[in-house]
Amino acid sequence: MSRNISPKEVKTLFALSGNLCAYPGCNQRLVEPGTPNDDAVVLAKVAHIVADSRQGPRGNSSLSDEDRDKHPNLLLLCGVHHDIIDSQPTTYSVPVLQQMKIDHEYRVRQAFSTAPDEVRTEYKQETVHSSLLPVTHLPAVLFSAPCAFHEGQEDEVRQRISYPKDNDQLVRFILRESKLLTFHNLHDPKGPFSELIDHRSVEDLPTSKVWCDPERTRRYVNLLNRAMFKYTSNLGIRYDPGHRRFFFPVEESGEERAVEYRPLNANKTTRKVAWQPKRKSTGEKRKYWWHLAAGLRFLQVSDKQWCFSLRPERHLTADGVVPLPPKQIGRRVTSVKSKMRNLNYLTEVNFWRDFLSNGSPRIVLNFGDQSAVISTEFLSFGIEWPGVPDDQEPFKNVSYQDNLFTKAEFDHARDGKPMTTDEDEDEDTESE
Repeated sequence: MSRNISPKEVKTLFALSGNLCAYPGCNQRLVEPGTPNDDAVVLAKVAHIVADSRQGPRGNSSLSDEDRDKHPNLLLLCGVHHDIIDSQPTTYSVPVLQQMKIDHEYRVRQAFSTAPDEVRTEYKQETVHSSLLPVTHLPAVLFSAPCAFHEGQEDEVRQRISYPKDNDQLVRFILRESKLLTFHNLHDPKGPFSELIDHRSVEDLPTSKVWCDPERTRRYVNLLNRAMFKYTSNLGIRYDPGHRRFFFPVEESGEERAVEYRPLNANKTTRKVAWQPKRKSTGEKRKYWWHLAAGLRFLQVSDKQWCFSLRPERHLTADGVVPLPPKQIGRRVTSVKSKMRNLNYLTEVNFWRDFLSNGSPRIVLNFGDQSAVISTEFLSFGIEWPGVPDDQEPFKNVSYQDNLFTKAEFDHARDGKPMTTDEDEDEDTESE
């Protein structure tokens, strides 16, 4: 030990080191207590991290002579480890020893610190609602048949479809490799595609096989998405392919749009879905329009379990129709979405599930003999946690009740039986 180390620095070093060797895993006590016949034994050796002389181990440093003998540059070790680090200056470099000192003194502080009295945290049981809706039924068969039309000729196919009198049916298809794929039963001689395919060449692809093949799964999801495009289009919602989101367009040029829906804790209310904002200070209309929007996706979460995701978004246009350039969208949309937290986010998600379902217990995508059914009761789970103050409000409209029409619609979706009324026979065929 250098003679220039002051007693104050030595005392500080012993206190910080906790009377233990700083070498990792050693923990040798450095002062053994005395006995009735003998004095205490000091086993400690003080090692310099940067040597006290410039010719010593690790001595080539800009550290001043005075600072070399201060406790931040000193390490308290047993005799064995003191000799090891001085004999192996390349292995035990300045950074290595500095980290060794930091780690050891931290362990000492943790071991001898007095923990404050634990604050008793009150936990409560709460239900967390997700933005996912369970998909309870999906088409069990994907039908495929050779077709005279190829990819890129979808418009020609649409012109030859025999659209059913049941206007709720979503007649969707895709063309791949000279084959037409659809959820509609291609064996039906009166089906929508009866004049487009050879019924003798129809192939039934059960979902158990479709979902095992990545390409077929993509086609299956593609058909589900196309059905959702048509379903939302019937509700006056448009799809923005550039941003992959659905949004409410204006119905008349320059006219704001509002719709009715059922909020979290009330029966009915009205909400603007496309509007031109105004400056608060002057009331002057701004040069852009806001549109409520959402990302809507089918998600396969396990081998046989699917969900429907609702992700609230915003859409911006210059005049209610023409989208704004991306540079003018990002900052505004990010600002709005950053405020969609907890209850606000649930309010947004609830708006979309209520509007898409028309306040019914489920959303049904009707393909004639088959259907996709999405429950409108959010996937939720219970948690025990401290909670967020003033963040919970009772959620009354957790689930919706069936009426005669929604019950009949579900029976049709489940059993594949057509719903008919006396008026059906008089309705004209409606083209897309």
